[in-house]
Amino acid sequence: MEENAVSRGYLQEEFRLFHNRDTLGAVTELHYHDFYKIMMLIEGDGSYTIQGRRYELRPGDVVLVGRGFAHKTEFLPGRVYERIIFFISQEFMDRAGTPRTDLAGLFSGREGHVLRPSPNAGADLFGLARSCERELKSAEFGSDAAAREDLIRILISIGRTLYREALPPVPKDDKMLQILRYVDEHLSEDVSVDDLADRFFISKFHMMRRFKAEVGVTIHQYQSEKRLLSAREMLRSGMGATDACFACGFRSYSAFARAYVKTFGVTPTEKKEPSAKLEGILE
Repeated sequence: MEENAVSRGYLQEEFRLFHNRDTLGAVTELHYHDFYKIMMLIEGDGSYTIQGRRYELRPGDVVLVGRGFAHKTEFLPGRVYERIIFFISQEFMDRAGTPRTDLAGLFSGREGHVLRPSPNAGADLFGLARSCERELKSAEFGSDAAAREDLIRILISIGRTLYREALPPVPKDDKMLQILRYVDEHLSEDVSVDDLADRFFISKFHMMRRFKAEVGVTIHQYQSEKRLLSAREMLRSGMGATDACFACGFRSYSAFARAYVKTFGVTPTEKKEPSAKLEGILE
């Protein structure tokens, strides 16, 4: 998909856990997932950039990546890089959450995308992750339910510590973050580069260069990718393809259909999502 943020995989179950340890590093292109992700760093150092915000990491940090959030990683090869990763479906969030407990909201980035828990809180979190890993490997009665319970407890623990111990991002270009958030909030509207430049009192060409440098893709590419994600959610909720096309901000159904096929591998009217292996897309 050239320079676009690319989608990596579809999660067919409620959640999956991976525990990787290697010296290969992980320097990825800007991409997004169709699910929520938790990355718990055991060993190694590097950075995550999420929705234009960059975070320098150290062992013990917990990274929260929202569904559809553009992100990239930079862990250089040659050093041990060990992490536990959870992929979590929207269905799990819906079933595990309650009206008072918005689990998906933990991934919104309102308080930041990286948690640096205290030693005690971190020991509890990583202990729960290892317990979940053991249960998933076990054939004992109730092991699947126990693993599910561990993940719920991890999410609750994250929620209870997030507002106290979230890691601020490395200072970035605040103007570009404002523009990115404005684009996110007005996907259904016909917001042009000229409109953005006027609204934020900045030269159009200077803004385009700075946005590409900060976010990793052009403004147009970012708008297109986010609109496609929005359209897919509308289609899943039962909206017709034509209505979803225009509701999410596309002005031409043919252009929408081509972009949808290129991004997701199916037409907007196909009901079944293509399956994809998750191994190799963990970062």
